[in-house]
Amino acid sequence: MFGILLLASGSFFSEIGVSLGKEEVARRKESIYTYGFLSLCLSTFAFLIIALLRGSFLFSLDSLPTLIPRIGLEILQAYVSIKAITTADRSTFGFLRVLTVPLLLLTDLALGYSLAVNQIIGVGILTLSLLLLFLNHGLRSKGVGLVLFSAINAVILISLFKYDITHFNSVEVEQGIVQLILLGFFALMAWRLNGQNPLRLLGKPLFFFQSLSQAVAGVLVSFGYVFVPASVAASVERSASVFFSMLSGNRYFHEKKFAQKLLAVLFLAVGFLFLAL
Repeated sequence: MFGILLLASGSFFSEIGVSLGKEEVARRKESIYTYGFLSLCLSTFAFLIIALLRGSFLFSLDSLPTLIPRIGLEILQAYVSIKAITTADRSTFGFLRVLTVPLLLLTDLALGYSLAVNQIIGVGILTLSLLLLFLNHGLRSKGVGLVLFSAINAVILISLFKYDITHFNSVEVEQGIVQLILLGFFALMAWRLNGQNPLRLLGKPLFFFQSLSQAVAGVLVSFGYVFVPASVAASVERSASVFFSMLSGNRYFHEKKFAQKLLAVLFLAVGFLFLAL
């Protein structure tokens, strides 16, 4: 239950940071590369501080065959996800990313993780809610391709992350290494392509709060994966994300078909209850 609480709380803070970033990119106050930098900046330092406070640096060279491809895919995932966030509706982004869950369930079973019957039922209900929303045309098609790619690629990334923290590295070291590289990538691209220095924006309250929200979310979600199987963790994270993205999409970005999306969220809530049992 503790892992589920971490994941749900992380999704709440993530939605705050994502909504702020989407709005500021639309207003041309920041580029997508600056957005990526701000999303990772404070969370990267948080992971490094946690490693220092623990007084240990749990890293194994045996993790390199999985860590190196994960880093390459994380760079691609970060870019595509930010493009999807800034292009697609918030509710479309949230709902379509639920597709990661059934694919992760199959991956968990293939890797030998034991899943209870109620967890499998919960994942099935989550998938059904998404299908019903599609059949009722409750989602706009703008940015769908980007969201679908990020949902499918996330299966590989989550599986690699879960494997590494289970067999080789601590959470803070694994995430610290990956996010440092991503941070360097976004800083370089923001400077070369847009002539922006993302660090200057951190001094402004709005952008600092955007980065802080993402930092809290990143830490909570990453440690949430320690306590539950990857498919269950992704189910909880995606379900909570859908709920919060639907609310922000309706209230903040004035998206339509709220009733259909709310019905789908209720199905997600039922699936969530099965997972939490």
